[in-house]
Amino acid sequence: MLRRNGCQLPAVFDNIGVSCRLGRKDAAIDNLTQPEANVFSKPFHLRVQSKINVWPLFVLLMISACVSPPGPPPESVQPGDAGGAVFQQAEELLRKGAEDQALTYYSLYLGQYPKGRHAAAALQRVGAIYQKQGMRDAAQAFYQSAVEQFPNSPAAAEARLALMDMLVEENRPAEAFDMAARMLEGPLDENVRQKLRQRLTHLYEQSRNAAHAIFYAYLLYKESPAPEKEQWEARIKEGVTLLDGGGIEMLWDRIEDRQIRGYLMYRYAVVQIMQENYDEALELLTSLHSSYPDHPSRADTLNLIQTLTQKLSFAPYTLGCLLPLSGPYQTYGQRALNAVELALSMVQGGENPLPIKLVVEDSGSDDAHAVQAVRKMAQARVGAIIGPINTAPAAAQEAQRLNIPILTFTQKTDITAIGDYVFRHFITPRSQVQTLVKYFINDLGMRKFAVMYPEEPYGNTFMTLFWDEVIAQGGRMVGVESYAPGQTDFAKTIKKLVGTHYPIPAELKARPVVKIEESPYFKVNPEFTDRLETWLPDPVTRLTGMFHQDPDQDRVKGPALGRGPEVESARPDIDFDVLFIPEAPKTAGLILPQLAYYDVRNVYTVGTNLWHSQQLIELARQYAQNTVTVDGFYKDSASEAVRNFVNAYRSIYNTEPGLMEAFAFDTANILFDLLTRPEIRLRDQLRNHLRQIQVPGVTGTTAFAADGEAIKNLVLLRVKGDHFVEIRP
Repeated sequence: MLRRNGCQLPAVFDNIGVSCRLGRKDAAIDNLTQPEANVFSKPFHLRVQSKINVWPLFVLLMISACVSPPGPPPESVQPGDAGGAVFQQAEELLRKGAEDQALTYYSLYLGQYPKGRHAAAALQRVGAIYQKQGMRDAAQAFYQSAVEQFPNSPAAAEARLALMDMLVEENRPAEAFDMAARMLEGPLDENVRQKLRQRLTHLYEQSRNAAHAIFYAYLLYKESPAPEKEQWEARIKEGVTLLDGGGIEMLWDRIEDRQIRGYLMYRYAVVQIMQENYDEALELLTSLHSSYPDHPSRADTLNLIQTLTQKLSFAPYTLGCLLPLSGPYQTYGQRALNAVELALSMVQGGENPLPIKLVVEDSGSDDAHAVQAVRKMAQARVGAIIGPINTAPAAAQEAQRLNIPILTFTQKTDITAIGDYVFRHFITPRSQVQTLVKYFINDLGMRKFAVMYPEEPYGNTFMTLFWDEVIAQGGRMVGVESYAPGQTDFAKTIKKLVGTHYPIPAELKARPVVKIEESPYFKVNPEFTDRLETWLPDPVTRLTGMFHQDPDQDRVKGPALGRGPEVESARPDIDFDVLFIPEAPKTAGLILPQLAYYDVRNVYTVGTNLWHSQQLIELARQYAQNTVTVDGFYKDSASEAVRNFVNAYRSIYNTEPGLMEAFAFDTANILFDLLTRPEIRLRDQLRNHLRQIQVPGVTGTTAFAADGEAIKNLVLLRVKGDHFVEIRP
């Protein structure tokens, strides 16, 4: 399948089993979908006006006729053909090159028989003589008279062709195209039609519209005898070298000749190579070679196939590993590399060891370093790349350009939109909210949801995604409240959430995404504005949930952090079943006790994978019981695969594996398997197989969608006592 953003052409190359999605569509060529008479989109307006009156010319011609009387009529004149002898004499003189004498006889005929049988032809012949003699105004006047007085005559068609030639000579192509459009709308003699096609071919070549020029050249090619057919084929072949993808798309279904179709296919492959879409070019050239083995471009096709095969093939069993092994993210990169090397040791040390070669490069902490590392891996001819983490977009763009499959560990939005060689195998905000909402709606039958979120990027992202997902799965969002980053007293926020301060208007309940106004009750401290990073500074930490508890941090001694008990005038109005709080565990540990203090009970409190931290349990203590969170990996799972992985990692590295290690381990095993399959020798084949797999792992079963995003069932967890336990829906 040839893929490009833009139009899709399922019928293109259908006779050889190749479909094509092409980059852009030429509006000027689009009219080729209509019959030949409707090729032009502009209405016909005849702009050629007579600059002189034709009748004074007749007078001058009549005077000259008196000097040179006509001779005897030719024997070919038919009985009853009034004036036919005069006209035939003029024709004979014109054939002999006696143009001045021919003018005399044509003028005599027109003077005596202005509406006669040969009047249209006489007007056209006079115009032709004047055009040859350089008298353009006179020629135009006679041509125009033929067109206006005898519009449906063959001579009028010839006059229009001559007028088109004059317009082209005067550099007025738009008017020439208009005249051609009118001619195509009416009946035409086949000889005139062929002449018109010749002129249109020339006009479009001059206008640099290769697709239209080839279209009319092809119509001439079909109707021409053998010697002329070869000439038109050569002209078409030359024109095809100027086509872009859109022109090929428009011509394909209109050209039936196999030879010319082969030229189009070869040209499309060249266009793809110029755009660095090497895999698509190889697919097309291979189909061309198998479907048209005797095509004139066979030798060139084989050469390109060999070149592209060498470019797209990879060294057998060779895998790249691109991770931050220096700089601020070194810890995370080393953990991921540990997991990859653990997976490698397992496949190399079993009963049937695999000869996997691992090429490791340091992505560093900047984009330029990561791009250079991808280029080094391309030179090493790796089949695919694992990673990176923080520099994923830059590395992915370079891998896409070089047609190398890359499996990234990032939560960056739209990372897989970079191209079809870019995959993501990691937990994302979207996958988290999908898992949570599905559990509460499908498994527990909950329908009413609320959100408390920090007014900063992390909180806004999760709030929007959660709201969208609730609506998409048939639930209701009945309460949404934000608070300032760094806030520690949530009394007013909770009151607004459970009271009647800000009821959600009906029109907002129906909308999946709503901009929540900032609460007027709070002023954001500039020190914390828009920064979850203030108390959770490392971005990778926020993404992975891998952080350590500060031993000197404050503990929650009571439900309200130094605030005396307040007397409430009314019990809270709790109209939701689930409260989602996308927050770091330190702040969530402050919110949970205050929810209990204000009698927000008998609801599920839910968080992101950041909540999967012992810090939350130690801060909130009994108020964290039965809270629900989601994660991509649970090291205490009952799964045998997880137990084996955890034990092996612990025994080698003397530490516990986390989320990053688990995803790196599974990613390595997926690629090890694909790299050893005998049917996969090209990178595009490996890319295609990635979209077909469905394999188990320590992070659950993994598959990839058409857009490169991982399809996974994440782990649901709840707090029980002083630890997390897995929820099994």
